[in-house]
Amino acid sequence: MDGDIAENGTRFRLFAQPPVLAAFAQPETVWVSPAPGEIGPGPSDDRMVVVDALNKRDYYEFPDVPPYRGAQRTPLRPGPDGHFDQIPVDSPEFRAAHMYGTLRFVLDIWQGYFGKRIDWHFESDFQRMELIPYVDWNNAQSGWGFIETGYRVAQDGSHVPLSLNFDVLAHELGHSILYSEVGLPPEGEVRAAYQGFHESSSDLIAILSALHFDSVMDLILTRTRGNLYLRNVLNRVGEISQDDQIRLASNGLRMSDVPDIDTPVERLTQPERHRIGEPLTGAVFDVLVEVFQQNLVEAGLISPALDALSRRGGVAAVDDAAVQPRFDAAYRANPAGFKTALIQARDYLGVLLAETWSQLGWDLRFVDVGRALLRADLALSGGHFQPEILDSLVWREIGGRQAPSAHRKRAARPRWAAA
Repeated sequence: MDGDIAENGTRFRLFAQPPVLAAFAQPETVWVSPAPGEIGPGPSDDRMVVVDALNKRDYYEFPDVPPYRGAQRTPLRPGPDGHFDQIPVDSPEFRAAHMYGTLRFVLDIWQGYFGKRIDWHFESDFQRMELIPYVDWNNAQSGWGFIETGYRVAQDGSHVPLSLNFDVLAHELGHSILYSEVGLPPEGEVRAAYQGFHESSSDLIAILSALHFDSVMDLILTRTRGNLYLRNVLNRVGEISQDDQIRLASNGLRMSDVPDIDTPVERLTQPERHRIGEPLTGAVFDVLVEVFQQNLVEAGLISPALDALSRRGGVAAVDDAAVQPRFDAAYRANPAGFKTALIQARDYLGVLLAETWSQLGWDLRFVDVGRALLRADLALSGGHFQPEILDSLVWREIGGRQAPSAHRKRAARPRWAAA
């Protein structure tokens, strides 16, 4: 997927993580699927169009929806070669390029994982999604036919534009992808489980999409040496400073730690609706790490003993002082092998989630998500990763509260899935 797009697509420069982080102060060149010349002013294409509004407040509620008819900047045009990688980073136009480039990049990734075009859920009213790079609002949102971003207030009081925050943009597009693939509840029938699932799955879309940047993957592996449970940019979602993020993907929450999933949704605050989904996010993040480590074991890069010693499945506390030196030594011996194992885990999980979500409907329960994950793994790997998925779900109390087992029988990995 990525190779074909890089050969034939249009170039943009994106910040893999917010530029307030020193490691990501410079943007990285990526390619999106439309060929040079196919992306028009805005930028715009047949799926989305940037409207760089001036002095706009956020869309509030129906009928306050696109198209925006107020004052706006002149639509940004590509360079003479049809690419958008020449825009100065400190210019207002860069926000427009960055927002379009990020959302098109993420859409390409997930259409690849789903193996099909993802149609917009609002196409009965709008052919294209309207993208607003800046509104005077301390938030971002995905709505009926649009995504718009404001700012976050950093610890020093400064306003950090969310149009330059890859995780936030990917999360908001995640909502639109899920509305299309899982469905929209009828008015008045939204449940807490659906909202928690949406927030969790949108975070997972952001996490896996960020792993398509070499800079992100290289920094994670360099700093953790493959021990991915160490706090790093992969598990800090929506980071806006060195010490501040919106949520942690690698968390210790179980369903008994969050508001009751049967609580009427109107009684929950917005933070509580996010929090309900965090055990599910943690469970799937655990699966990513465990699949990565199983790949390392099968490639002979770490020992089964180190894999068992470093598991966070709730069976026993992990002795990081004993674990980390062993990861350090194994990574030094073959850093390229570790990166290959992480790419394999990333793409397995991306397809696994796409297959899982394709089985669900708007009236889902978390136990339905767990069962769909297991069915998807059975179809993709012949059940090879059932032990990791089952243990993660059980420890998080998704579908049951019995103790996880470290000795589940593992199915042989199909030959096609080994690469």
